[in-house]
Amino acid sequence: MMAGKLFGTTGVRKVYGTEFDLSMALGLGKALGTYLGEGTVVVARDVRTTGPMIEDALSAGILSTGVNVVKAGMIPTPTLAFITKQRRYNTGLMVTASHNPPEYTGVKFWGPNSMGYTPDMENEIERIYSEKTFQVAKWNNLGEEQSIDNAVEEHIASILERIDSKKIESREYNIIVDPGNGAGSVLTPYLMRRLACKVISINSQPDGYFPGRASEPDEESLTDLIKVVKDTGADLGIAHDGDADRVVFVTERGEVIRGDRTIALLAREELKRSKEKTIVTTVDSSKVLDETVEEAGGNAVRTPVGDIQVAIKMSETGAAFGGEAAGVFIFSEFHHAPEPFLAACKILELMASTGQTFGDLISEIPAYPLRKAKMNCSNSKKGAVMAILTESLPKVMEDTVEVITVDGIGISLKDGWVLVRPSGTEPIIRITCEASTEKQVEKILTEAKAEMERAIGGF
Repeated sequence: MMAGKLFGTTGVRKVYGTEFDLSMALGLGKALGTYLGEGTVVVARDVRTTGPMIEDALSAGILSTGVNVVKAGMIPTPTLAFITKQRRYNTGLMVTASHNPPEYTGVKFWGPNSMGYTPDMENEIERIYSEKTFQVAKWNNLGEEQSIDNAVEEHIASILERIDSKKIESREYNIIVDPGNGAGSVLTPYLMRRLACKVISINSQPDGYFPGRASEPDEESLTDLIKVVKDTGADLGIAHDGDADRVVFVTERGEVIRGDRTIALLAREELKRSKEKTIVTTVDSSKVLDETVEEAGGNAVRTPVGDIQVAIKMSETGAAFGGEAAGVFIFSEFHHAPEPFLAACKILELMASTGQTFGDLISEIPAYPLRKAKMNCSNSKKGAVMAILTESLPKVMEDTVEVITVDGIGISLKDGWVLVRPSGTEPIIRITCEASTEKQVEKILTEAKAEMERAIGGF
């Protein structure tokens, strides 16, 4: 098994068989039970083929410490986070590798406030796991295991309480849902039907091999969704990743909308009705978000990448709303976990109240040219490569204005910005850059890639 740090950007996420196995899951269960000491953990899983085995191993580890387990079955990650808070469980445990390819598996931890475990909490779990200082219950004091089967229905009911359902129902929208064979299959189509929408689902049979498309929803993987939206004259396309903590929207014209533009659109609405004026996003979001929030009378705060980082900052600042460009939306009024389903409903509610199409609404949010790239870099080399780039990149980039090291290295330029950061879940380093013109953003990307190649090539 792989040595070194277990936890990445969000929870544990590794390749099954070479980096992660059942003994690791058993140990993590023991570590969590020891950390809690008592109480009840709710355990759920996404569609991964390894999910049932890992769920059982985690449960066995937890039960061995005398802590109780409730199994919630195959549900979306946001539903697991919601039910943890709703039913006041001590912790929620999600067996998932989110948007990663099917060979990956992992575990994500959720607190009783429906917020993911903080890095300090994860570090303590990892310490217990490494030292094997596990709490061991006697044969007559083991934890008890139960199961529930109505978490999704509870989640849907709570979402419907927070929106104007009648207004949406009156429009009878045509919606295309693409859960990507993931956990969203068991929720989103049914939620849309509850809103009197006419729903066509594609890739909606849960399948851990992800046969329909790559798990990460983006313009490249959503070609089928784009085609069906355009061919059927649908009002909106909705796509999820494997565990449905992300959502990407497609306009009636078949345009895949970047998450940061959707965050900006929804933030503008949240600021109209909330006393709180802070909106939280990550370092890789477009500057259009800052501009939109400022125009709406709010202020945008940046965090490192990761929904837990957004949630932590939202909790600290009392922010009304937050999200990640990758398609994460967090509503403080509901809970501090990604809430893609409420986000979809909020968009429909906005469409219904204004009478505008999603395409027309989102056109009010400018789209600056943005480019992304990634380069392979082994986990063992990431630290050294990033140290080199922190020194060299600001010097080689033209017109550097400011250097930001909140997460990786971010450089503000006179026209645009570039962010270079190591992935917390894969052996790669990512580059994101944005500028006012296509020519300028290509120039920034070319310069950043060349410098990264030099840094990686040095090893």
